[in-house]
Amino acid sequence: MAAASLLAATPSSAQAAAQTAADYERLLSGRFTGPLPLGEPVEWRCDTARFTLRSGRVWLLEPTAAGVVTGLVFEGDGRFELRVPDPVERRQLPRFARDPEVDRLDETFDQLVLRGSDLVALLPESLLAAPAGASHQEHPLAAERHRTWRRDHFEDVDARVIAALRDSGAHYRRADLRTGRFGWLSWTWDDLRAEEIEVARLDPSERYRESWLSLDRGEDRRDDGRPGETDTESLRLIAVDARVDVTAPDRGATRGVGAVNPVDALFETVVRVKALRDGQGALVLELHPLAEVERVWEVPSGGELPALRFNLGRTDSSLPNRLHHSTLVVPLERELSHEQEIELGVAYKLELPGFASALSWYPRPLGMGLDLHDVRLEVTHRRDYGVAAVGEQVERREKGGHLVSVWQTAGPIDAGAFTIARAPHQRSFRHEGLPELVMFGTQAGYLSAEKIDSFAPDIINSIHYFQNLFASPVRTERTIVSFIASGHGQAMEGFLHVSDSIAQALQEGRAGGGFREWFLAHEVAHEWWGHQVGWASYRDQWLSEGFASYAAMMFVEASLDNGPRLFRQILESYTNELNGSIGGAFGAFARPGMALLNRAGRDRMGPIGLGLRSGVAESPAAYQSMAYTKGAMVLHMLRSILRAATRSDETFLAILRDFVATWRGRRASTADFQAVLTKHAPSDWSWFFDQWVEGTSIPTYRSKSEIVKAEGGGFLVRLTVEQSDVPPGFRSPVPVRIELPDGRVAEQLLLIDEPRETFELEVPARPRKVELNPEFAILARMR
Repeated sequence: MAAASLLAATPSSAQAAAQTAADYERLLSGRFTGPLPLGEPVEWRCDTARFTLRSGRVWLLEPTAAGVVTGLVFEGDGRFELRVPDPVERRQLPRFARDPEVDRLDETFDQLVLRGSDLVALLPESLLAAPAGASHQEHPLAAERHRTWRRDHFEDVDARVIAALRDSGAHYRRADLRTGRFGWLSWTWDDLRAEEIEVARLDPSERYRESWLSLDRGEDRRDDGRPGETDTESLRLIAVDARVDVTAPDRGATRGVGAVNPVDALFETVVRVKALRDGQGALVLELHPLAEVERVWEVPSGGELPALRFNLGRTDSSLPNRLHHSTLVVPLERELSHEQEIELGVAYKLELPGFASALSWYPRPLGMGLDLHDVRLEVTHRRDYGVAAVGEQVERREKGGHLVSVWQTAGPIDAGAFTIARAPHQRSFRHEGLPELVMFGTQAGYLSAEKIDSFAPDIINSIHYFQNLFASPVRTERTIVSFIASGHGQAMEGFLHVSDSIAQALQEGRAGGGFREWFLAHEVAHEWWGHQVGWASYRDQWLSEGFASYAAMMFVEASLDNGPRLFRQILESYTNELNGSIGGAFGAFARPGMALLNRAGRDRMGPIGLGLRSGVAESPAAYQSMAYTKGAMVLHMLRSILRAATRSDETFLAILRDFVATWRGRRASTADFQAVLTKHAPSDWSWFFDQWVEGTSIPTYRSKSEIVKAEGGGFLVRLTVEQSDVPPGFRSPVPVRIELPDGRVAEQLLLIDEPRETFELEVPARPRKVELNPEFAILARMR
């Protein structure tokens, strides 16, 4: 293999890292040989994919110093075939492709740009042999595809290829091919992805990247084709020790209603990582794309290492000059062995708008997810500023006319974050049985101490409610709520970011009654859903966002005077959003821009189980609608079904409590939640998750009732229900509520699994009202 030959030619030495950096610059130049005739057809396979070059010409990328060819361009007659063993991915492919008959890819192509760290293992050696003395020059097609990869796919392919060349246990392969039916498709094999194989398409009109397929490699897949549970991480983050200087003068226009001035923060961050396999000669890290890296060194030796990172802003005038790829590749002077730890120092400058969000502000292994790690933070700041962060403040001292605040986590956490505030306000609230609550924010612009503290009761009430609801206390002794100049909220363990602009809208009541309590409770609920119980993969992230959303709904329902009415308003808003009704764009709980009004977008977007991959060009916000909105509705449907079957919420609450208790401190999957559900409500629930988490269909119900006298006395309700807009075999238990003249209510659960069914229900008196699917019990369109 190419990687093996390169490593054999470059023994451990200081020259190894320098040569890797030089090879990266060589690949960036993008020089190819002149056209070479294909000669005879060439075919290669990768797992379920097969590529065939039937006739045409090829151009070879200039090799590395070790003579390794890592790319080629093909023009001619080719064929791409891909079998899809995963039934969920196979079901979604026709929706992405806009072709109901597609269950695999079988496409001809006339152009292909191929990159890879081990092309010699795939292609005939003769194809990769350039004529002696061949000259090299830029190839227009290759240059165009690389620009597309960098800007629209946001991937530095050259850096990824170089990193894989220095890693004897990883492969990176990428092929862009121009098909007659779909235009350009991108096929990727990346051993640093949890699911190594992906097929993506960039929508040419919206420039939106759609991830059409994602598959585990064959040795990791389950027998049914679904992703396996093999841990493919190559690095694990162990600890972060960050020193941050925010004493530079403020610059730029103020941001947020708190009138925050951004500041260029200087970081010297040391990260300790552990190798999870042998043979890694380069580390692939992620860092905020606006961070400007100044140097990288190994600790404790101090030996400087190359930092390979593409600057997008310097090559595209429409982008900020500071914009880089988030990938940071660091070539090492030696290969790491399994379980070996290494410490890297990274110095960089990053503009901060008064806060640093979870994960993005410090280097971490690519795709690490939520690995638990220790965080130590040392912030040097001006005297008129204050700092709040995850963990505990363990030191505060003077230094050169400034202050230094030191924060340290008591143990490993999943994400670090901090906030700096000018003219800071900080106040603690203590209540028995609850963690200490600290309200923190800047006293400038709209914000004041009084306004910051006014949010404390809602936070306190929601913590108290959730501790009782889930029978599990908050794991930290202190919860800090800090206000940030942004338009979002975010929850770290024991540390919340709350948007100051949203806070203003909440304070002034512009967001509508109940939204304030819901918004704050959603962030608090992440202390359970996201931190106490993590998610196993991107396919399971709804276990965080959907559960937090529904927990917040339950808090509103139980805690506010008009809670049941507000709860119903949320259900109505969510139902409208998911059904594409214009009503989804209005009301206190509507989210502007989230109503899925575009029918084409609703028909194409992915299900909950595709996570971030559910978005399409017509509905780029599909992930939010799936994870947050539909995820909450899935829980509501389970609660409604169990309530109708058991006449109480006890079973549903027992499931939530058991789920927290069983998975506290670990990452859970949708299958794990299904197992807890089955434990408390014994049945085969696979159909439910297949339809609502892995599927996208929403049924339409039309009903008609006829009331006649029963032979033995009383009355007979003959209810005819038509079910449409769902595939054959779709079934759902749907409640029907019958109101009697004396005020009594009879409720039954109907199993609807046919296009048209008639049910007969006996009642003691002539009903006053018959309602199918009351209180939005099941996500559906009611006609």
